[in-house]
Amino acid sequence: MRPMRRARLAGPAVAALFVLACGGDTGDPKVGECEDYCLLMTEHCSGTVSQYSDRSSCLATCAAMPLGDPTTHAGNTIACRTFQAAAAELTPATTCVLAGPGGHGTCGGDCESFCALADEICAGSLAAYDSTSACMTACAGFPLAPPFDSGDQGGDSFECRLYHLTAASVDPNFHCPHIGVVSPVCN
Repeated sequence: MRPMRRARLAGPAVAALFVLACGGDTGDPKVGECEDYCLLMTEHCSGTVSQYSDRSSCLATCAAMPLGDPTTHAGNTIACRTFQAAAAELTPATTCVLAGPGGHGTCGGDCESFCALADEICAGSLAAYDSTSACMTACAGFPLAPPFDSGDQGGDSFECRLYHLTAASVDPNFHCPHIGVVSPVCN
């Protein structure tokens, strides 16, 4: 049984939101886990350490991640990121990037996470890479300008491409072309 979530509203609205937030009728356990994760990211990782431009990009990016084991909170998973997002309450400057979409070596390697998300979010005709291995090779060559935050929207860097990948989770037609080696925005 899942732990109860915090509620900030009262009355019937809370009951309806609780069912939805806990995965209620959706049949997808990720729904509640992503709600938890994005709530923690909003509370602990904002401003200069923000990892998502808004809640919708957090939820949509999270939905593309593997769930993981909440008892180990390791690897390129939602469980690892949720654990780090909770820890970010005490050390946001160093922990938010670990909880973010790249994982920064704690919740998956940056390129591992980037390419896994790219495979899920920018698939089919929107794919920026021919394969995961092509993505990993390209990603290894992207200039790094750490630490990542959602303000990294331009420049020839891994961070710019990661920003556009999270934005593509909400608007893939517009943002998927921005994550490739040759990018009209990240150049």
